[in-house]
Amino acid sequence: MVAALTAGSADEASASGSDEAAFVSALNQVRASVGLPALTLNSQLSNLSRGHAQVMADAGSIFHADPISAGYNGPWSKMGENVGIGGGVQTLVNAFVASPGHYRNIIDPDFTQIGVGVVWLENALYTTHRFIQVPGETAATTTTAPPATTAPPTTSPPTATTAPPTATTAPPTTSPPTATTAPPTTSPPPSTTLPPLAPPSIDAARVVILVGMVELVGT
Repeated sequence: MVAALTAGSADEASASGSDEAAFVSALNQVRASVGLPALTLNSQLSNLSRGHAQVMADAGSIFHADPISAGYNGPWSKMGENVGIGGGVQTLVNAFVASPGHYRNIIDPDFTQIGVGVVWLENALYTTHRFIQVPGETAATTTTAPPATTAPPTTSPPTATTAPPTATTAPPTTSPPTATTAPPTTSPPPSTTLPPLAPPSIDAARVVILVGMVELVGT
């Protein structure tokens, strides 16, 4: 196992880096959808998040750091953490957004910076997201574009011609009465055997997330 992981370390590191960027982009899109500014990437938080993702991958399970602020030496007044395991970035983003606790961390207006760590183990993506509020730092307000000006409507001269009314009416047609009545059809009794349920998708079966955690200074 160690040799296999070492042999693929370059490819895994490349994939993890692109997935981390994809998470940041996707989470900022979620914030933008509710009128919140984008989170700034914090490299120290990302390093710590990546380290925790590796610890979870080594353990084969997910859990929160205790405390989630361990190892961070920058200023902060509020910190949140989301962790999960799944088959890909978008699958996990969807799961986080569908979970009230995780979604609350994503759209918390107090948070201004984020760190994201991703570690792949075989076909499983382990990830840690840490959000912080920095004292004295205010999230940039979103700018609203000025209303677009529209040119006055142009008027067109009324059309002078109208279609002439139809002058003739087709005589009504009559259909002869039908002489025979089709015999009633009988339906076989409904089957009592239910069709087999389709198995869940691989991604849906493998996504696991924990309740989002928030830590405040002094707690």
